Amino acid sequence: MSELLLEVGCEELPASFVRRAYTDLLGNVTSMLAETGIINTPGTAMGTPRRLVVSFLDLNERQEDQVKEVRGPGIKAAYGPDGAPTQALLGFCRGQGVEPDGLRKDDQYVWASKTIIGRPTTEILAEVLPKAIRAMTFDKTMRWGSSRMRFARPIRWLLASFGGEVVNFDIEGVHAGLESHGHRFYSPEAFRATTFSDLISGLRERKVELDPEIRRTRIVEEATRIAEGKPDLSEGLIEENAFLTEWPTAIQGEFKEEFLELPEAVLVIAMAKHEKMFPVRNDAGKLTNKFVFIRNSGEDDSVREGSQWVLNARFNDAKFFYSEDSKHDLDYFLAQTEGIVFQEKLGTVRKRADRLADLSEYIATITGAKGREIEFARSAGLYAKADLSTGLVSELASLQGIIGGAYARRQGIFGSIAWAIETQYDISKNTDPGDCSGERASLRLAMADQLDKLAGYLGIGREPSGSSDPFGLRRAATVLIEAAWMWPDPLPNYQVMFDKALELYASQGFELDANAASKSIATVFASRYASMLPEVRHDLLEAAMLTSDGAEVMSPRRVKVRTECMEVLGKDVAFVQTARRPLNIVASARRDGFDFASADPLQALNPQLLDSAEGQDLFTVLVAQQASLAAAEAKEDVAEIIRLTQNLAGPINRFFDTTMVMAENPEVRYARLTLLVAASQQLIVAGDFSKVVIEG
Repeated sequence: MSELLLEVGCEELPASFVRRAYTDLLGNVTSMLAETGIINTPGTAMGTPRRLVVSFLDLNERQEDQVKEVRGPGIKAAYGPDGAPTQALLGFCRGQGVEPDGLRKDDQYVWASKTIIGRPTTEILAEVLPKAIRAMTFDKTMRWGSSRMRFARPIRWLLASFGGEVVNFDIEGVHAGLESHGHRFYSPEAFRATTFSDLISGLRERKVELDPEIRRTRIVEEATRIAEGKPDLSEGLIEENAFLTEWPTAIQGEFKEEFLELPEAVLVIAMAKHEKMFPVRNDAGKLTNKFVFIRNSGEDDSVREGSQWVLNARFNDAKFFYSEDSKHDLDYFLAQTEGIVFQEKLGTVRKRADRLADLSEYIATITGAKGREIEFARSAGLYAKADLSTGLVSELASLQGIIGGAYARRQGIFGSIAWAIETQYDISKNTDPGDCSGERASLRLAMADQLDKLAGYLGIGREPSGSSDPFGLRRAATVLIEAAWMWPDPLPNYQVMFDKALELYASQGFELDANAASKSIATVFASRYASMLPEVRHDLLEAAMLTSDGAEVMSPRRVKVRTECMEVLGKDVAFVQTARRPLNIVASARRDGFDFASADPLQALNPQLLDSAEGQDLFTVLVAQQASLAAAEAKEDVAEIIRLTQNLAGPINRFFDTTMVMAENPEVRYARLTLLVAASQQLIVAGDFSKVVIEG
């Protein structure tokens, strides 16, 4: 057994690409090599902005020989009346390199045993590694030079070693070898490496730390050590800096104290999001004029001077725009949005503000708001997008909403409204909507914002297609699902709110295809659950959604409840088999045109016509628990729904064991089918068991 070491050296990758890229490369190599049978243990992958590395410590030196059974012609086609081989059989033998006497026969066919000689691993790797690299995917790709290949950044070197020997292949003129390169500025010269441990130690000697977890730890420790205060070490910014650098070194800088007069959000976002710097706070938690910057190269003093100059310049611009904005209130900025187009077929942002105000008010009303809470929602909707016309947002677009909230507070607008405006793009900041009117206003505004967006774009036929979603409509549906799950109480179906959003467009004179939009939004919603509930088995999720194109998928809380029910009930094979029987029979009867009552079946059913003691017992159980099941569904009581659903198993089995559903007497058949409709409707509260896959 020998070690495989692969390194793909390239120009600097965007920080957000690196972890996914080396994970993707490892997955590609693993899946391709697994088919050859030469892998014994899982591989390892690491990376920096300039290199993606994969290692397998013990690949087999070659494939094992395999004996493969190949099916030949049928017996009748293989031999003539005299028992002699036919031309069809002889041709098969020539193709397989065997003699007719060496064939095996069964009742139908002849078979040839063919030995496939295992290939050397080096030969396999020379084919697999370039395929694995070429198969990598990125959000954005490019070509370089005369290259026809698309990759995130130009490939500059390839290191490919197996057992200390080079694996010969090339990609776009770059030939694999046994050399890596150190830090671009500190130690750019090539050096030889044939094992993973040699590569790691060689890189460290040349100012490159390959392990991203060590880079993360170093960033945290150094930033904490040098900061004159407590740095804001957010996980996202630590991760980003770890993949922006190969040899992270923390330095502290400072900006002019006068800029502390700016809203804190302006300072933090400018430092953290735009300049990748960690803000620093004092012991009281107040922002100071210090920051920590992670450099990848250069000298501390020169890097500090440059980063301070950049940050002061950005803050100076922000201060100018903030000062200019201070001359006006939100009503002024709202009026200015008349000159900003939301979408050419959907009008201006000012028109949208009126729709958001009306829709937020409507959502507040149907979600139980009273008095001032309704006004909070309406005002938040009206002013939500006013800051798009401010100078500060035009300078720092990532401050959308945050600046609107800050300006609302400066103007003396009620805090709940300001909070809703501030958090409309990040509802995760709402941690207790059940006890906070501002958080409820925030969620209502987010719902209105996304529903208006979906209604408009889907209404003009801009639904997502494949991997293309230029208007972020899938993300809009995700926000709506998250908001529903965060809401403290059961929530009306989003279809009702979506219909209101379409109605508001119509009231402003916009022509939308409401029918097409309603079909599209159900599809968009259905597509989100799998990614949001990745741990749920696919068939159980399908059962929980009931349909992928109906209004059921637009009730995320109901989907979540059914998902939790199906994760328990769907794994009980015996119960699933029982539950599927009434569902399947009703579906078949409906397909074949048989009559039965669908609306309020228990009320429509005359139990005497069942002509079955077991049928009457099932009827009695269904009637007895109908109200309790409805109450459990309304309360989203998963445990009670499971208990009541399981309560049907015995009566359903006894009914089927003794009773023929499709009786010749039409009245009896009608009654028995109606009974099964009633049973199906109670079972469906937990999920559609007909969609559960029973293995084996």
